[in-house]
Amino acid sequence: MKTNFLFPYRLKLISGILFTISFILLTLLYASDDSSRFEINAKVFAVLGDSGLGSKNTLFNWIETSVTDELLMLFVIPFGIIYAFSKEKNEDEMVASLRMNSLAWATIVNYIIVLLGYLFIYGLVFFNVLMVAMVSQLLIFILLFRYKMYRFNTASHEE
Repeated sequence: MKTNFLFPYRLKLISGILFTISFILLTLLYASDDSSRFEINAKVFAVLGDSGLGSKNTLFNWIETSVTDELLMLFVIPFGIIYAFSKEKNEDEMVASLRMNSLAWATIVNYIIVLLGYLFIYGLVFFNVLMVAMVSQLLIFILLFRYKMYRFNTASHEE
């Protein structure tokens, strides 16, 4: 089966390790009551930005801000995509079917999370729902696909 859209199998291990570490760090950052301990402040170019609550929006300007979450997202999203969409050692039609089924369910669950957020969460806290939604589909897909691959591999070894 031709799978041009998948990354090579050799990228799976390193991307999985980097994804897991960066995801744990991102979770710790958002779960921390005092995230200022982890902040990395830098002057960055902003197409649209502000310097904090109550400040005026600026267009195409340099602002001083914490870039910790942006740096972690730069690891979580690309390495998560590479890990999720790397070929398996034995890539066949059954693996492709499990991958597509997992992706469909991850999309459905992700949009349920977004819809529940729209219905029950208001104000600036809703921003956190959108942050979770950016990563949740990828995370749900990885967990679901790995679980289905585990079940598939254990079932085929039992026969």
